Amino acid sequence: MSGERHATAEELLAVRDGEGSAWAKAHAAGCAECGGELYRLEQVRSQLRALPAFVPPRDRWGVVAERARRERRQRRLSGAAGLAAAAALGGLLLVAVQGTRPDALQAQTTLRSAMARSQAMEQVLQGVDPDARALGGEAAGAVVDLQRRLETIDARLGDPAQWGNDPASQAQLWNERAGLLSALVDVHTTHVAYAGL
Repeated sequence: MSGERHATAEELLAVRDGEGSAWAKAHAAGCAECGGELYRLEQVRSQLRALPAFVPPRDRWGVVAERARRERRQRRLSGAAGLAAAAALGGLLLVAVQGTRPDALQAQTTLRSAMARSQAMEQVLQGVDPDARALGGEAAGAVVDLQRRLETIDARLGDPAQWGNDPASQAQLWNERAGLLSALVDVHTTHVAYAGL
């Protein structure tokens, strides 16, 4: 009887619900395999109906709203702390380079600005807390690519031979680093916005 057609799951579900075709009803009544599957489907429905009803607590909104406010406040404080640290670093560098030539001063100012921007983006990224959220495949791939590029920039920044004694070259590397951090923040915040978190 290998050539005999059996009822599909959809047909058996329709029979179980009293809506099946005449053929499906007759087949399920005469076929041991389909009759057994129909019996199993009826048992599953009975077991599901026997489960206790779950009613979510009505007073959870206050807890959820407070947690959201606390997280928002923490992100703002983290961002403000990062900007304050960047400003302090900029001030220290300004004091350190006073008395240098105007063109060197301009290069040092550009370098300080690039470093401060990079540090501020680092603080923003920490405020987003990228490790606390799961990413989809495409977003995870983008994060891996950005992190590899960030590691390359960090390696170049850590090797003075890469930028010599040229503050403009060093500032360019810091600006690239800040751009990569900004892109990482964008990936994480865009993912969160679309995930509804």
